[in-house]
Amino acid sequence: MTLSTSARTADPVTVRIRAFWTIVITSWLLVVAGYAAAVAPSVSRGGPVGVAFVVFGVGAAVLWFSGARSLAMWATRAWWTDRAARAIADSTARVALVLCTADDFDPEPLARSARQSHPVDVVVLDDSVSGRAQRRVDAYAAATGARVLRRTGRRGYKAGNLNAGLRRIHAEYDYVVVLDSDEELPPGFVRQALELFAADPSIGVVQGRHRARGGETAFARLFAGLFETHVSVTQAARATAGFSMFMGRGAMISTACLRATGGIPEVVTEDVAFSVEARAAGYRIVYAPELVSTEDYPVDYAAFRTQHRKLVEGATELVIGRGRRMLRADMPLRERVDVFIETSLVPLSALAGVVLLVAGVVLATYSEYPPAWAATLVGVSVAAPLLPETARRVRGEGLIHGAVFLAAGLALYGSTMVLTLRATGVVLAGRPAVFQVTPKERSRTGWQGALRGARAEFGVAAGGIAVGLFLTGTIAPVMPLLVPAIAGPALAIMETRASRAARRPELARVV
Repeated sequence: MTLSTSARTADPVTVRIRAFWTIVITSWLLVVAGYAAAVAPSVSRGGPVGVAFVVFGVGAAVLWFSGARSLAMWATRAWWTDRAARAIADSTARVALVLCTADDFDPEPLARSARQSHPVDVVVLDDSVSGRAQRRVDAYAAATGARVLRRTGRRGYKAGNLNAGLRRIHAEYDYVVVLDSDEELPPGFVRQALELFAADPSIGVVQGRHRARGGETAFARLFAGLFETHVSVTQAARATAGFSMFMGRGAMISTACLRATGGIPEVVTEDVAFSVEARAAGYRIVYAPELVSTEDYPVDYAAFRTQHRKLVEGATELVIGRGRRMLRADMPLRERVDVFIETSLVPLSALAGVVLLVAGVVLATYSEYPPAWAATLVGVSVAAPLLPETARRVRGEGLIHGAVFLAAGLALYGSTMVLTLRATGVVLAGRPAVFQVTPKERSRTGWQGALRGARAEFGVAAGGIAVGLFLTGTIAPVMPLLVPAIAGPALAIMETRASRAARRPELARVV
């Protein structure tokens, strides 16, 4: 047997990309085929049981694919360590640090970010409506010489703010670095990004890696590491084997790329939409994990829910309004498929969970159940995005700490199921997605507010229990519905108690 010319000459990166997708698709198809073979006798008999097994398989297939993809990214993480080429940076390049703020301006990280080894100007795009917030911005500008740009109205959310500012300054600069209000860049960020641009004129965006600060709250300390590990694993794989994307901040963009795309699409998930347009315009988006910026993790559970709702609404809006554009954009097939899958999985995973619950209740009514191995793989798939951080904590802190984190992570994301469904539903019903700024301060309502905010979750759980008892005489098939009702308030209560305990020594020292 002889290898074809294309196989003999394939470069190592192409081989790894093909191997990655072969692993994902083959493992997924094997699981789907195994499930189909296992339930074929029941399906062939027809009736409600047969339909329920098919419906369960459809929902499970979505989660199995998501899990296979996540696990493959983790298993092949050593494949994606190559770094982009560099060249001598243009010392005359004109660069602006552009910070978007809307009543959440923090001068300290911006001041540290401005201390770059390459000369930069600082431009603050201020969408604040609070007079106090505006005065903070003006005071910073007066002290540092930063430029402040404001607009009338807030159309287009963050993207609209960026576009309004960039229209006024793009001719003055060769590159802009987009920052969020809580983000801090290392001193060499601009110089190193310029070295990447200098090596390849087709680069339109250099995206750095994000690291979350531990924060001052128990919630942020518990989950901040998950953000960094998730970004490290998924972005490295996607940047080579899938779709490398602008993440909305911590990135340098050439103004030539911005002009070619006509600016930033004015949607809630503007980062993904702009990434598609940049690639369609022929520009590369380079992921540079060595350029690490730090930012705040959501300060508490209420802030996390706000951030998650924005993510879900934005992803749903993007799939509905721009899904066809993603699949037809002028870029390689793997990139089109990857960006569509990544965006679609946000709402689809929650919908798949509902499908599994409904099918499970129907099957339990007839004393039928999915194969145990199939249900186990659903659980593994749900936990897959948490496993890299769990493994890191087991190595660094021990098995018990790792297990506690895994349980907390499952509770955190399980608690958002009803929220995800509601956010998806309102966008599907025709209401525009809403860009909500993640709160930077802890909620003052504490666990009482979490209980009030979980009214929908309590209602869904009560309804599910009633249906389960009526149809099956047990609540076992609807037990997952208890997770959103219990986990959210429980996390809020634990965070409140832990934060109070952490403050007691400080109060004692003051007294």
